[in-house]
Formats: sequence, C-alpha cells, structure tokens
Amino acid sequence: MDVKLFSDLEGLRIAMDIEEQGRDFYQQAFDIAKEDAHKDLFCLLKNEEIIHFETFSKIFDTVNKNKEAASEEYLFDPETSRYLTVLAEGHVFPTAADAKVKIAEVTTVREILQMAIQAEKDSILFYDELATKSKFEDAKKIFTTLKAEEQTHVVKLRKILDTLA
Repeated sequence: MDVKLFSDLEGLRIAMDIEEQGRDFYQQAFDIAKEDAHKDLFCLLKNEEIIHFETFSKIFDTVNKNKEAASEEYLFDPETSRYLTVLAEGHVFPTAADAKVKIAEVTTVREILQMAIQAEKDSILFYDELATKSKFEDAKKIFTTLKAEEQTHVVKLRKILDTLA
C-alpha cells in the first residue's frame, strides 16, 4: 500500500478542515440546544473554531509561500504519515452533512457533548503529532497552542456533561 506522505502544509490543510467541521458541528448543536447555558457554550466553541481556522489559514499561506515546504525534505516519515492519515480520515469532526445526520440521531445535549468530547480528544491527538513532527517553527507553535486550547474545550465540555448527571 502506498502511503501519502504528510507535510506541514498537508497537516495545516487538514487542520483547517477540522476547524470548519467543528464550526459546523457546534452551529448545529447550538441550533438544537434548548437551554441558554448550552447555547452559550456551543456558540463560544463555534467562535473558537472560526478563530482557529483563520489562524491556520494565515500560517498555511505563509508556509505555502516557502518553496522548501513542498520539497521532500519537509515530508514526514512513512510511519507518521500513516498514523496521521488514520487520524485525519474522519477529520475528527463529522462533515456538515454527516454532523446533521448524527446530531439528528441523538436526542439529548448529553449525547452531543459526548460526541464533541471525542472529537476534541481526536483533534488533540492530531495536533500533538503534528506539533511533534512539524518542520516549521511557526506551524509547530500553533499546533502546540491549539492542542492546549482543545484540551480546555474537553475540560469545559466535561464540566457541563458532569452537571447533567
């Protein structure tokens, strides 16, 4: 099986997709939430995903201008590329269409929170691996920062989930 080798650029592109899908997921969760506290949380998380997307877009443009970014020297090794491919296959959050179906299938905010926690945990794994393997310092720093932000999302979501028990 041929393995598509990842680079910082590919990692950034997928990270942008993850943030867009997270934004859409949280918008749909916001739309079905009944309580103001839940709506506020989903709105906050959606807005953070938007900020992350904008940050990734800027870094992507900067790294993309660097001609070396496309060279073989900046590709991740095959084992790392395989691992990132597995993590990225679902792109952490479901696509907008899939999210609509999945959110329609769940009947409670608790289930939405559980889905969101798992997606955030998956993004932490993805960003951690990208931060470890990244060849560009700017990309490494932003992946590390975003990993930390996603960790705070897990804590926020978990606190709310615990209040529903």
